[in-house]
Amino acid sequence: MTPRISAISPSGRRLCQMLAVLPLVVASAVTAGRDADPGLRARQQSLDEIERQVNSIKQELSARNADRRALIEELAARERTVAELSLTHRELERRIAEHQRNATELRARQAKEQAALDVELVHLSKLLRTAYVLGRADRLRLLLNQEDPERATRVMSYFAYFNRERMRRVHAVQERAEQLERLARAVEDEVRRLAEEIQRQEITRQRLEQARQERTQVLHELEATIHNRAATLEGLKHEAESLRLLVEHLRQQAQIQAELNIQPVSFAEMKGRLSWPLLEGRILAPFGSRKRGSELTWDGVLLAVREGEEVRAVKDGRVVYADWLRGFGLLIVLDHGDGYMTLYGHNKALLREVGEWVASGDPIALSSDGSGSDASLYFAIRYKGRPQDPAVWCTSEGRYSVAQTLPK
Repeated sequence: MTPRISAISPSGRRLCQMLAVLPLVVASAVTAGRDADPGLRARQQSLDEIERQVNSIKQELSARNADRRALIEELAARERTVAELSLTHRELERRIAEHQRNATELRARQAKEQAALDVELVHLSKLLRTAYVLGRADRLRLLLNQEDPERATRVMSYFAYFNRERMRRVHAVQERAEQLERLARAVEDEVRRLAEEIQRQEITRQRLEQARQERTQVLHELEATIHNRAATLEGLKHEAESLRLLVEHLRQQAQIQAELNIQPVSFAEMKGRLSWPLLEGRILAPFGSRKRGSELTWDGVLLAVREGEEVRAVKDGRVVYADWLRGFGLLIVLDHGDGYMTLYGHNKALLREVGEWVASGDPIALSSDGSGSDASLYFAIRYKGRPQDPAVWCTSEGRYSVAQTLPK
């Protein structure tokens, strides 16, 4: 009969495919007596390999954490340098503004001095010209007039002093103007030098900022890698712990089998002798019966339950699915090896997680909290993805009283 899970939802189709092709990742502890020792050795080898991976990742994480600390220290140093450059940049801008104000004031004073010099030169030119003309006439008269030579000498000295004083004033004005020009040029040179220094520091700051951003990106990537590797490490530790428990279980089972000289029984050999997943109950919907209000048929059975009743594994196996699935509610799937799987749906809570190993009779879920006919457990058996009738596989005899009220 075609499995009906594919008619439920895309999730159901994926589960159906999984049930059809999923191999047993780690063989069951009770597949065959002759395989007990090789299986134990294989699992021990797997455990050793996982532990080697754990140690390798621990070393890698230690190195990456050291890199992370070094990056953080480098970033802190760069942040401090950028902050210092920003303060220096601000101080340089203040000094440039002050120098620019000084240069403006000096230029204004220079303009005033130049204007005063121009006026002085005009007056001086006129005076010199007048003095020259008058002086030539007076000197000529003095030279021709020999009556008072002392007066002539005084007049000549006066003209000479007058000319020297005028020239001194002209030179003083020129000197002030030249000094102002030198000061103005010096201030402008200082402003230009400060501007160039600001430009160089801005380039340095931008480079540092770019380097800081690059280091920050590297730090984020490194932290993401550390987080992922840490998660991988936790997963490996969990897997290693599960394997250690399994190896210990296999050793104990191998020891018991050796003492009792018994062989483990495969799922196929248990046909007609499996226990039902409930302690007691009745079948609400047999295998192959039509679903209410649908043309689809049941590819398992629907069992009546009491609220919160424990649902138990019918055979040793490994949990390969434990989650909500449309049409099945909270569903848990066990892989028993050799292509056999059992499904338990419509649960209130799941007690096991994917990857865990369970023994026959172990509680794996709690039944639904519905009432009346709504309280039920979906139970199905698959062989290589093909539905099997649970009533054919489960027996009315055994340690569970459910067999008395659950017909074949």
